[in-house]
Formats: sequence, C-alpha cells, structure tokens
Amino acid sequence: MLFPLSHVFKYRQLNDIYKLLFLLNLWVFIFGLSTQAFSQDRTDSLEVQLDSIRVTAIHSTISANDAPLALSMYSRNLSQINQEASLSLQSISQQMPGLWVNDRQNYALGERLTIRGIGWRAAFGVRGIQVVLNDMPLTVADGQSMINIVDPAFIHRAELVRGPAATYWGNSSGGVLYLSTQPNYDENNSFRFRTMGGSYGMRKVEGEFSISNPKHNMNGYSSYLTTNGFRDYSAAKVWRSGVTGSVNLDSKSQLKYQAASIYMPEAQHPSALNATQAVQNPRQAVSSFVDAEAGKQLTQTQGGLSYIRQTPAGIFTITGYGIYRDLNNPLPFGIITINRWAGGLRATLDKSWSNFELQAGVETKLQNDDRTEFENIGNATRGDITVDQIERVWNQAAFASSTYSFGDFNILGGLRYDRLTFRTEAPTAAQSGSRTFQALSPSIGMNYQPGNQTIFANLSTSFEAPTTTELVNRPGGGNGFNPDLKPEQTLGLEGGIRGTISSQALRYDLTVFHLWIQDLLFPYQLEANGPTYYRNQGETTHLGLEGRLGWQLNQDWQFSVTGNITQAEFQKAQTLDSLSLADKQVPGIPKYRLNGELNWSPGKFLGSLSYKYISSYQANNLNTVKNESYGVFDAKLSYRKVFPSSEVRVQPFINVNNLFDKRYNGSVTVNAFGGRYFEPAPGRNWQVGATVDF
Repeated sequence: MLFPLSHVFKYRQLNDIYKLLFLLNLWVFIFGLSTQAFSQDRTDSLEVQLDSIRVTAIHSTISANDAPLALSMYSRNLSQINQEASLSLQSISQQMPGLWVNDRQNYALGERLTIRGIGWRAAFGVRGIQVVLNDMPLTVADGQSMINIVDPAFIHRAELVRGPAATYWGNSSGGVLYLSTQPNYDENNSFRFRTMGGSYGMRKVEGEFSISNPKHNMNGYSSYLTTNGFRDYSAAKVWRSGVTGSVNLDSKSQLKYQAASIYMPEAQHPSALNATQAVQNPRQAVSSFVDAEAGKQLTQTQGGLSYIRQTPAGIFTITGYGIYRDLNNPLPFGIITINRWAGGLRATLDKSWSNFELQAGVETKLQNDDRTEFENIGNATRGDITVDQIERVWNQAAFASSTYSFGDFNILGGLRYDRLTFRTEAPTAAQSGSRTFQALSPSIGMNYQPGNQTIFANLSTSFEAPTTTELVNRPGGGNGFNPDLKPEQTLGLEGGIRGTISSQALRYDLTVFHLWIQDLLFPYQLEANGPTYYRNQGETTHLGLEGRLGWQLNQDWQFSVTGNITQAEFQKAQTLDSLSLADKQVPGIPKYRLNGELNWSPGKFLGSLSYKYISSYQANNLNTVKNESYGVFDAKLSYRKVFPSSEVRVQPFINVNNLFDKRYNGSVTVNAFGGRYFEPAPGRNWQVGATVDF
C-alpha cells in the first residue's frame, strides 16, 4: 500500500518547502493586492467547455494564460508542417522548455523522452511521463507509454505540463505531453498529399484530408515510411493512420470520436555500442543482436468516443476508449510476445459559478497482457517457454479540481485518489500473484496577472508504479511479479513568470523548479545482452531553471531560443556492490541544453536555421563514463506556390540536418552492461520532398 505524501514529507527539507511555497504565494498576492477586483460572472455553456484555448493537458476549462503552472503550448500551421520532414518528435520538442527528445535512430526502441529529467531510467520506450494523443491516453494502466503510433508529421498542436501532474492523470505523470492531429478548420485546405525521400534509403508518402461544416468536422491521415536506417541492421517499415472528428448532435450536446493504428512489420534492433565502437564505426550493429534477429514487429489499433452534454447541473462528459496491441520482440536473451487489450472510461461534471469552477469525476483503466516468453535459439527461432502468464492491471480513481478567481488572481487546486491492482495468472497457483498500490495526489497553485504577464507558483505530486514489464523481470526468473518493487514518488515545487512585451512582438517564459524523488526505480543488468531488472533505491533532487524567448523581429524574421539548466543529483543511493552514490549526478540528464531558431519568410519562401547544444552528461550511476557535449546546426528551406484559379498549392522543401557533419552520440542506454551505453547519431543527412494541397 502506498500513500506517497506520507513518505515524501519525511524529507529534511520539509520546512524549507513550506516556507518557499508560502513566500512565493505571498509575493504573488501582495504584488497584485492593489488591483484586486472580482471578475465578471460566467455562466455554463458548451462553448466554454470546448474553447480552443483551454488547457486540454490537465482536463480543465482554464485557459493557458490563467493556468498557475509551468505550461508550454506549440502549434504549427500548414506551411510549417509542409516545410519539414518531421520524422521525430524532436521537431516540436525544441520549442518547449523542459522536454527533451532523443531520436535513437532505432524504431525498435522508439524515442527517449524526459521532462525535467523524469524518464531518465527508461532502457526502451517512455517511462514516468503521461502521453496523450487526441484526448486518448497512450499511457496505459501500468504506466507504459506507447508512442510508436504517433506520426510527428501530422502533429498540429502540442501542450506540455512540465511538472508532476498525478492530480489530473494518476500513475506515471511526472509531466504530460498532449499531442493533437486536428487541424485548424479555418484554414483553406481539405486534401493534402506529400512524398519525400532522403538519406539512408528513407522514403515516405503521406496523405491527409479534412472536412468541415456547421454540424460535422472530420480529419484523417495516413502515411507509409520505409528506411534502411543510419546504423547497420536498423531498417524499418511503418504504416500509420488516424481519424478524428466531432458531430454536433443538437444545441446542447456533441459527440467526438478518434481512431488510430500502426502496422510495423519490421524494425531491426542494432543495440548500443561501447565508447571505442561508437568512435571507430558508429554505424555498426552488435553481432549478437544481428544473429538473434533482434527487433520488433508490431500491430496496434485504438479508438475512443466522448459524449459532451450541457445540463442544468453543469457540463457532463463521458469518454471511453480501447487499445489492441500485438507485439513480437526477439532479443538475444529471449523472444517476448505480448497480446494486449487495454482501455478506460472517464466521467466528469464541470460546473461554473461567478468566480468559481469545479470539476469532479471518476475514472477506471484496464489492461490485460497475454505474455509468453521463449528462449531465442538463434535467428529469432523460438525455443522453450520461459514465461507464460496473463497480466492484468486495474486502476480505479476519483478526483476533483477547482479554480477560484478574484480580480487578477487565480487559484487552482486538486486532489486525486488512485488504487492500482496488478495480478498474474500463470499455469500453477504457486506462480501466480498480485500487487496492490494506492496513492493520494494533491496539487495547488496560484497566479497573478498584471497586464500581459502571469506570475505563478505551484506545488504538485506524482507517483510511478512499476510497469508489468518491470515487475515481471525477476532476477531469479520464472513467472509472477517481483514482490520487492514499489512505486517511485515525486514532489515538485515551481514558480515563474510568462507574458508578452511590445504588442506581443516579444514572448517570454521563465520558470525555476525543484523536484524531490524517492524510492527510485533503478535499472540494472546482470549479464551482457541480458534482460533489464529494477530495484528501488535512494533519493534524488532535480533543481533547475528553464525558459523560452520568442521575438518577431519584423514581418520576415522571427527568432526564438529555449534554454534548460538542470542539476540532478543522488541524495541517498548505492550500487549493487554497496558503493555510495550520494552527490553523484543522475545519469542521462545533461546540465545544460540550448535550442535556438531563426526563421525567415520573405514572400513565397520559408526558411529556418536552428542550433541545439547539449552539454556532457553521465551514462552510469557511478559517473565513470560520460557522453560528450555536442552542438548541431539544421537548416530547412521551402517554396510556396499557389495556383489561384484551381486553389492548388505546391510546396517543395529540403531539410539538411547536422549541417557541419558533427560526430556525436544522440542518446545513451543508462547503466548498460559491458559499457554499451552509446547510441550514435547520423552525420550530415538530408530529406527532400514536395506537398500538394487543395
């Protein structure tokens, strides 16, 4: 049983936390006391619930300007989407402070995502972060986020909650990344087709359509990608499709729907390299992975419905969704197959008074994994069965959040209770078992808005239960769950300011944060090419400063810069050999990150030059190996040609990445056995293509 706050508040810094939070809120309050006035009355309406500026990432009707927390929002118009290949989520992350996306050049592992360092331990996939696509969570009940289904080329809008958010999403919410493929229906386009090619045998075709009328909006997309990969043995073939829409049933109700799918028949896995290999031949693959035909074959489909109705009691919303995933994952130590059914149901009631808004609701998530693991006797040939079990996760939750506004002040607070039950069913009762975790997750924030700026302070919490994959990997082998693992817990405190200057020509966002994390889920390996195991160990603190500045220099030139400083250190922890890790840096988290972009749009041309700098960072807990710093330039150029008589627009483009051919490693596998930490990034590479829309 887990009640995170009862443990987190054992920290020696408890009094300092309370004092700092009190001073931040007192500063916000005193600064705006002289202008205090009650806001005008607001009434319930469906229009308020569906307002496009609401912060979807926290299930709230509060606007982005009013939210008393660290929040980033990023959107792309059609010309911007057509200008870049967008083969990775890096295409949006560089404009969002706090978020770091590592493109591993490995479709079998997927991209590595961290928010303020949360997620550093993930050997594959995404951990500790809630990811949502078109209102549907890609993070299932046990906390695993399945982002293979996201095609970055169709992302029109993104929201990022940069601090802990378990109050809104429950398990595995050290931050929230909300992605939307829905276009702006005001744009004069209904059909779009794009084809492109590039380095390493990359070929891709994309199609998208949107239909809009007063009763029904609909958007659909589909793409096919094939690549040989930068690394040897890293080829992939990926089909992705999706559809979203909404139907106005009557003046007081609406039905929203969405569906998406991915079919990935091939994704080869070259594995990570040691330091010598990464320098001498960064394109090579690990021979044992090639011999085992390591990789991933994946099919996933998902769909969801939301019914929204305005009632005298408030706005009632009920959302249901389902996911089917079929995975075959050969690795040198075995072949993992999982047949997954997952889904959820959420019901909320939103009520507004003159200066007070309340949302209350319940939620349940279900996950059923049919897992079978085999020995890999070579060439992805199945040998004896080593694990055969059904894994079920059931998450039940109740929550409430409210916003109180007075004058230029907003207070946002919430509380959520979660109960998670993990259960296995194996061939014998002795091999079966269950684990139950409980969590109470509060948050509170306050802001003041003098003119065009928002000053805020926020205290929030999150917890991260071990996933089924982490629970099932037992050092002793066999069926069942690891009985010793328990959830990781986080307490976050942040304060900052954001706003605009000089008629919105200058936009700024600056936040300072402090995270206290305990009962860390440490990854480790016991043998080369072996499975990754986990254990709870110690405490860390993440202290940092992050910000963004955007400046519209004139009609043709725009400049933006995003910076992150993160000092992440172990406070109490030790290795398997009982060596202390106190005061050592948490691996996988660079102290400094900088992204700058200069955009140029004279007439029909659209060009940009961007730069990213990542400081050196540690690759293992003992800090004996580090990934060296690097700085990389990328360039994009496109030309927009419109044919007014036929309403057809053509936009060819060219992207050149790593313009000066810098040799570097784009990601690391933290604490990998045998020193195989490094995942090399490609040198200079390019993509070229053209879009036709009408």
